[in-house]
Amino acid sequence: MYQQRQRMPVRPIFKAIAAAMMISLIAWIGLSFVTMIYGVGIVVPDIQNDVLRDYGLYVAVPYLVFFASLSGTGLMIYYFLLVAAITASLAWVAISSVRGYVKELTMKAKAREHSAIFEICALMFATFFLNFVIIFLTGALDSDGVGGDQTTSELLFELANASVWEELAVRVLFIGIPLVFIDLLRRKPRKDWHAYILGGKFTIGIPETVLIIFSASLFGVAHYLGGWGEWKIPAAGVVGVAFGYLFLRFGLAASITLHFTYDYLSLPGEVFDADFTIALGLLLLVWLGVGAVFTGYYAVRIVEFLTGNRYWEEAPTPAAYGPPQPLQHQPPFQQAQQQAPYPQPGPTYQPSYPPQPPVWDPSRGYVCPVCGNLEARWVNGRFQCLRCGHLT
Repeated sequence: MYQQRQRMPVRPIFKAIAAAMMISLIAWIGLSFVTMIYGVGIVVPDIQNDVLRDYGLYVAVPYLVFFASLSGTGLMIYYFLLVAAITASLAWVAISSVRGYVKELTMKAKAREHSAIFEICALMFATFFLNFVIIFLTGALDSDGVGGDQTTSELLFELANASVWEELAVRVLFIGIPLVFIDLLRRKPRKDWHAYILGGKFTIGIPETVLIIFSASLFGVAHYLGGWGEWKIPAAGVVGVAFGYLFLRFGLAASITLHFTYDYLSLPGEVFDADFTIALGLLLLVWLGVGAVFTGYYAVRIVEFLTGNRYWEEAPTPAAYGPPQPLQHQPPFQQAQQQAPYPQPGPTYQPSYPPQPPVWDPSRGYVCPVCGNLEARWVNGRFQCLRCGHLT
């Protein structure tokens, strides 16, 4: 029996496996969100008791420029706005891209098209791997970071603030707002002006790339000026590139989601006073391995962007050859071969006078005595007229 064989495409399989690996990170993001909501009961009393007060907001240019100071009721309102912004961002990402993510899990998604959930997790893995490499090469594992003596309420507040305020002060201020003037110069302003604030659905070209790199550089330098070591410049810069890319492609909510994922990564154990060391350690090892793969993936995409070429394209699936089918009609040359080389005698021709002996005209040759035709063929020793079929 004939069996049809088709080659299984590799890209959907890889995408489905990667999407399945991302479920662990999605679950940890959910745990981090629960941590933030539970932490409201820790932060609010400290604000009310003035444990948290005179909190300053800064803008990086890249020097930290003081913007405002909050305390008391103003700080309380601001904190609730931070929690609401993070909650809305997580909800928007989940609702807007869950269908695309399910397609990626079931190998039904289109090639080179990713949901926001997929991109957030992939960039988390890739930048986490790159940060690990930077920390390992610079020896930053042995240095002290910022915030080692902070209380739980301070960590909950400041990391929530970083997830939202830094995206507004860096991505919106140094990517979205400049694009307003760039698009006006290009005479291609977007009709949805809110996109310059909320981001999303931007085509990434040279101006957008320059702004991503510029904002990421400011982001890295600002962390260094904020008290981190020199290793934080490339580490935060790499993550800043991911934030800027998400802001342009999927919007401010996506960049806030990835920023929140980074900053709240270790807080569940801090808040719930539980030992997540083994579980988180195993997850980090898995994420490092997946991150190495995604680092290579994004490196190829960067090369494609710079060169204009595409690599690792799936070859079109060849058409399956079935059993031979009978021809519906014969080719013209076969029909011509089956036709008689000469026309058959006309059966309807009836001469009105008796046949006469053949006439041989010396100037014309054969002449049919019945119809006067000049063409004949030789049949069994006799001439047959090609018009009337008379044998002579």
